[in-house]
Amino acid sequence: MEKIEQIVENMREPRVKDIRALSHLKSEEEKEFTLLSNLTGQTPEELDNLTFKEYKLLQDRLKSFLS
Repeated sequence: MEKIEQIVENMREPRVKDIRALSHLKSEEEKEFTLLSNLTGQTPEELDNLTFKEYKLLQDRLKSFLS
């Protein structure tokens, strides 16, 4: 799980343009997934291969930026 910790640590804070780029997506899940991909530099395929526990770490980091 060392790699996911590095990804979480290097995840950048979202910019307004990142949030605006999600406006065409309909579901909240798609928006979050796309945003996480953009903020981490991970491809959708790489995110799909994370365990749920690893994905939750990214979600928690994202929530810390948005709150």
